Amino acid sequence: MITCTKCGTKSSDDTLACPKCGNKLQSSRRAAPDNGARTDAPLEPFRHHGVPGDLMRSLKRMLEAWAYVLILAGVAASCIVYRIWWPLYPAVAFIALLLWLRKV
Repeated sequence: MITCTKCGTKSSDDTLACPKCGNKLQSSRRAAPDNGARTDAPLEPFRHHGVPGDLMRSLKRMLEAWAYVLILAGVAASCIVYRIWWPLYPAVAFIALLLWLRKV
């Protein structure tokens, strides 16, 4: 017998809600379905299959773009230190060409 926690009415074990107040009964139990599967069989160990291919491609493209940004930042920093600006122009053109050809 299950006792309702709201009104105290006793109900049978297979009842899901109290017949008097409609409150959900907390201790309703159902037997596990017997579909022939063994429950004491050992579990398979987890095998990591790696990162999905499309995610790996996206990560590589992002890393490549950041490498270009770092190269450009290095050239810009050296131009600021030496106060010579002409190396920045071919560097920007070269990186833009790489980005266009690699379709990053």
